[in-house]
Amino acid sequence: MITLDQIAYNIKNLAYGGTTSTENQIGIVQIKHWVHYHRAKLIVDYAEKGILEDVTLYQPMQITLRNSTSNFITDYYKEWDEYERNSDLGQPTLSGNTEGNLPHMSNGKLTGEFLALTTLSTGIENGYTNNSSRDWYGRKKIGGQDRGDFRNIGKHNFFIPTPITLKNNAGIKTISLGRRPHSPDDITTVDVNEQTGGYQKSEIQLEEVKDTSWNTQNKFTNPYNKPHYSIHRAGNYRSDGGGGHMFLQIGGIQTSPNNFNNEISPTNRKVLWKYRAYANMILENPTDIDMMWPLWYNVKKYWDDATTPYPLPMQYIPELIQRILQVELQITLKTIPDLITDGIDDTTKRKLTSGAQVQK
Repeated sequence: MITLDQIAYNIKNLAYGGTTSTENQIGIVQIKHWVHYHRAKLIVDYAEKGILEDVTLYQPMQITLRNSTSNFITDYYKEWDEYERNSDLGQPTLSGNTEGNLPHMSNGKLTGEFLALTTLSTGIENGYTNNSSRDWYGRKKIGGQDRGDFRNIGKHNFFIPTPITLKNNAGIKTISLGRRPHSPDDITTVDVNEQTGGYQKSEIQLEEVKDTSWNTQNKFTNPYNKPHYSIHRAGNYRSDGGGGHMFLQIGGIQTSPNNFNNEISPTNRKVLWKYRAYANMILENPTDIDMMWPLWYNVKKYWDDATTPYPLPMQYIPELIQRILQVELQITLKTIPDLITDGIDDTTKRKLTSGAQVQK
């Protein structure tokens, strides 16, 4: 096992002969940046030579509500963060159909499990999420269960770190999904305890869908007929700071196992599906995994430069270091820095003052 700190300080010691002083012009942050993108290039170079078979390259992570792209969910998490920093602000409360349906603990704190966002999870009215099940002309474009016309097939989007670009999308090893019935009307029922219990059934592996725009009209290749995932980049217009970030869309998932006796609206306790998802990917920057959150609050974050094993097989570490020394450090150490802000290039000044001395 080797950590990012160990790699970076090893490179710095090699560059300066094992000594450090105030004259060292290369910072440790810059060296870590070199490590990340030279690792990515090394993986691409050796992708056809078997490096992808090594499991240490892949970073497992949980997909939770904390990374949802839905504004009302992220806003609720922010309210809890502010409350935990300052309890005088008052404890946040769930309100409305959507928030009230989300899996949560008795105090209103979200568990991290998620629902398929459809009109059923936001109420009975039609909404923009109908595009998961119908086209502009109201025609069904999905199969599966929809008795009572509850638009029972939906999706959920999550911000994720950027996976490395490889042939056949080999940077994403698996996206898996598990589910369990969820009764948001009463979380204190004896027979259905929303705060405890495990997932008895094994997760399913999701297939990737490259383009959902045209496949929906083909009954043989329609991706909405079964659970799937796709990777997208968010538009720069987002006001929540997520513009330009990668996001994972999990689609083709049911909202509820209940057909409500084919009624127009449910009269009994709602029964929904709550989901857990897991990803296993090679990331462009391994430290970006820290933007993801574990399912439960008492679990520490994913990354620490000093203790987390760096995701690269040990036999490739010497070549990684050699590439950085030959490419980055050769250029950096030969470059004369302009330390004095006087509008004159220090290289030029040295040339002007390095000539033969004239005796006066």
